[in-house]
Parts: sequence; structure tokens; C-alpha cells
Amino acid sequence: MPAQRKLKEIQEQMHLAPLKLRQDVCTRWNSTYDMLNQFLKIKEALIASIAIMRAELALTPNDWMIIEKSLLILFIFYEVTNEVSTENYVSASKYIVLCKIMYVQIQKFTNETVETIKGLVSFFKTELMHCFGDIEKNMLLREATILDPRFKKSGFRDIRNFKAAAADLKLKIGRIVLSDERPLQPAEPVEPTPGCSKVSSLWKQFDEEVARQVPENPVAAGIVEFDKYMNEPQINRHCDPLLWWKERKAFPRLHSHMLKRLNITATSVPCERVFSKAWLTLNDRRTRLTTKKLTQLMFISCN
Repeated sequence: MPAQRKLKEIQEQMHLAPLKLRQDVCTRWNSTYDMLNQFLKIKEALIASIAIMRAELALTPNDWMIIEKSLLILFIFYEVTNEVSTENYVSASKYIVLCKIMYVQIQKFTNETVETIKGLVSFFKTELMHCFGDIEKNMLLREATILDPRFKKSGFRDIRNFKAAAADLKLKIGRIVLSDERPLQPAEPVEPTPGCSKVSSLWKQFDEEVARQVPENPVAAGIVEFDKYMNEPQINRHCDPLLWWKERKAFPRLHSHMLKRLNITATSVPCERVFSKAWLTLNDRRTRLTTKKLTQLMFISCN
């Protein structure tokens, strides 16, 4: 295109990196951010190109200021999108936490005086509440958040949603029967040492108190296990929660339930990547590939 060629010539004259303009696409996440960010990267060359080719389209200083402030807002969603689009790391447990962070971050722009930015902030706040207002009531996501040792209850914006999720989770793990679980047998009585009857009587009382604290059924054991887990200190956000669980043998019921929650992906991005690979594999030159063969090729490619 003539505009792109002219822009490239001016970039070379200004000794700038030859970057092209980008166009936002409604079906592409973050494409508006990428477009405006590219504008700022080649701002000087863009101003010169527009002045030469279409002076009536020149952007005013106020327009550039709006672009810069809009990027600060869009960058919040840019980072969140990248966070939840991963497929090699735990992502579902971040969903509720990131929604909380987005709400807090967008609140910082509430006092903007520029009318355009003010309208943009109002729009995002309304859409956040519309799309994610009840996200903490989603059973799968809130259980994944609690079972992630990086977040637990600190990931929730409303403590009432955490308490409801914790109560449901206690009931679920209380119904889990472990494969190697055996009914608890009463401890065998210890024969008292001759001449120490008073001491034996003292230890008998102590043993009875300890026995009352030991859960006698899976439901009670599940509640105790959950409480112990919640009392464990939260780990650093950059640590791997799966490695943490691998090293913890004291929570067998929670571990069993965790395997069904932390393996959930937060978005459909991994699935869409598979479809993109399939489209590149089954092209015009390979139309005779059978379904079975294509399935095998995709399995190898994705693993």
C-alpha cells in the first residue's frame, strides 16, 4: 500500500525501526491495544506521513493524550488476557483473583477529568460487573481458587462467597473415601508398670483427651484436613502450586479433589490453537488425509 511504503521511507529517513501499522480486529483479543501501542511507537514517523499524504487526518495533541491514557486502561486487560491464555500452567484458579484485580485497577481511573477517558472507564466498569459480577459463585472456579495455595481466601472480593465455597468444599471432601482407608481401631490398652498405678491413671486421662480429637469418620476427617490446609501459610505467587501439592502428603482428600480442579484451563485458547494447527496440517496439498491419521498427527504435534 502507498501509505505503508511512505511510512517506511520516513522511518528510514528518521533512522527508526521499520514498523508497520496494525489494525484492530473485533474477534482478536488485545488487537485494539496492539494497534494503539504501535501508533505510539512510530508516533513521529506517523505524524510526518499524515502531514505529507493527508493533512486533514492529522491527530491533535489531545488525540495523542487520549491514546496514551487509553493504553494505560487497556494494558490491564492485555496482561489479564495473557495470564489466562496459558496452557502449560495452572490458570483456572487465577480467574476470580484476576477479576478482583481488574476491578481494583479500573477504580483508579474513576477520577479522570477527560470526558473520553471518563466514558471509557465507565464502560469498562459496567461491562466488568455484567460479565464477572457473579464469577465468585461459579463452583468450579471458586474451588480451584481455594485449592491453589497461592490464593486460598485472599483471592475473593466478597468474604461471604468464600465462606459458602468453603462449606461446600468441606462436605465434598468429607464424602471422599480413600482407597487405602481403614476403619480406625481403638488403641490397645497398655499394661501398667508395677508400682506406677498413679502415673498410668494420669496418662489414661491424657490418652482419652487425645482420642477425642481424632476424627472417627470421613466427614470429620475432611473438615480437619481442610482446616489444616487453610492454616498453612500461602506460598509465593511465582511458585508452582502443583509442586507444593506434590510435596504435601498430609492432605490426601484435598489432593484427590485438587486434581479435578487445578487441571481446568481458564479459556478456550488451547483448544483454538489445536484448531489452528489442524487447519495448517490439513491444507490443499494434503486433502487425502484420513480422520484417524489427522488425529494422530495432531496428538503428536500437541504433545
